[in-house]
Amino acid sequence: MNALDISSITFNYDGMSVYALQNFSLSVEDGRMQALLGPNGAGKSTLMRIITGQLRGYAGEVLVYGGKMPDRKALLSIGYAPQPISLYTTLSALENLRFFGAMAGLPDEQIVSRSEVVLEQTGLMAQAKEPVMSFSGGMQRRLNLAVALLHSPKLLLLDEPTVGVDPQSRNHIYETLTELNAAGMTILLSTHIMDEAQRLCSSVTLADKGAVIFSGSMSEIDNLEKFFLEKTGRGLRDA
Repeated sequence: MNALDISSITFNYDGMSVYALQNFSLSVEDGRMQALLGPNGAGKSTLMRIITGQLRGYAGEVLVYGGKMPDRKALLSIGYAPQPISLYTTLSALENLRFFGAMAGLPDEQIVSRSEVVLEQTGLMAQAKEPVMSFSGGMQRRLNLAVALLHSPKLLLLDEPTVGVDPQSRNHIYETLTELNAAGMTILLSTHIMDEAQRLCSSVTLADKGAVIFSGSMSEIDNLEKFFLEKTGRGLRDA
């Protein structure tokens, strides 16, 4: 069974003349780490917001482990780390995890036990009781990931998880994702860092202007950045 099947998704934001997504189809095999690449405006973040149920009013179908979204059981199998840091900076790392765990409806015992696990995984155990406002950018990114992992998701969606972080934090995130994937977690990774995608992912979907323009094995591609520019062009995408 595929972890994710997206069929012919079409979506437009109110007041926009250009579709954010148009007849967009994508499948992610269970247990795979797959890259979702594209220039600015390709529709990657919009797609992730649709998968996680934040956006409605689209045409097409989203299946998560066979459950048609919005399906609560399927939704609970998803972990999502968005590009914007989604943390309360006046709270500590542990308090953030307790808050988001309660929002997800996790039992107190599970929140306590899983908080220890994800803080260890993301290298933040020593800073568990420190306020997030004192964290570096890399530490906040790692905590953002910890929140997404708290409920032990089967499918992890990552939108630019290493943007603006230091090399040590980036390497730690890479190692964490590799370990999670090796343990069976399915990961869909959206990134602008070509080396990151080629290092971590076994397959790739390339999107542009709301549509899929390539989907295949990463082994088919020798130089991902060159391939990306050949497919999407060298013109600036400032929108």
